[in-house]
Amino acid sequence: MPPPQAAEPGPPHALPAPDPIHEVVARLEAIPVAGDRWLRGYGKSKVRTDQLYPAALPLIPPGETVLDLGCGIGLLGLLLEARGLHNDTFGIEWDPAKARFGQRLANGSVRARILCGDLFQVPWPPCTVVAVLDVLHYLPAARQRDLLFRIGAHLPEGGRLLLRAMDSQTRGMAILTRLAEWVAVGCRWNLAPSVHWRPLADLRIDLAGAGFSLLSAPGATGTMAGNQLLLCEKTAGTGRGPASST
Repeated sequence: MPPPQAAEPGPPHALPAPDPIHEVVARLEAIPVAGDRWLRGYGKSKVRTDQLYPAALPLIPPGETVLDLGCGIGLLGLLLEARGLHNDTFGIEWDPAKARFGQRLANGSVRARILCGDLFQVPWPPCTVVAVLDVLHYLPAARQRDLLFRIGAHLPEGGRLLLRAMDSQTRGMAILTRLAEWVAVGCRWNLAPSVHWRPLADLRIDLAGAGFSLLSAPGATGTMAGNQLLLCEKTAGTGRGPASST
């Protein structure tokens, strides 16, 4: 009888994939409140319930450098860091309280940084992805165009723009979303002087003029209806230039 053969070793157990949302919630729960209880609660609720992040993360390839304009408390950068695919994120936030809280959350991370300032004034570092999520409607139409054209001039060919915006023509539950934004501005949770929604068709015209092609519109994203997440790619050239800079 032949001697018994040693069993072949089985495949090594793969490490479980990281759960970025769980990790960011844990970071939020661990940070001392220090007067920022509302911001901590807001962050935990947003990262758990906003469909934006599960939709947006797969659209940012590994290793890409991200510029997050109007980054709030920096949730996108923290999620990308927790995902562990070597993305560096530079966020700009004009609200000092949110920027300070986000800096505390980042805790000196070199992969998720936040600077407090005006996104039109702060110098932009080189990047391959720009995120403008729930920001555009705080700017008048001409400034929205200025921003899109500046992004188009800043990104290299093939760079990506992730834009979440509200179509002003959407009705139904989207009306509640717009009402919530008015309330947020009125109570100074958001520091914009007003809100300016535009038809999605007009935004697409501006995007084309800024040198972007629309790769996909994954659909409505958000805790309430009406928000649209657009994935755009920078094509050759820098566009025709903004129609207005006033």
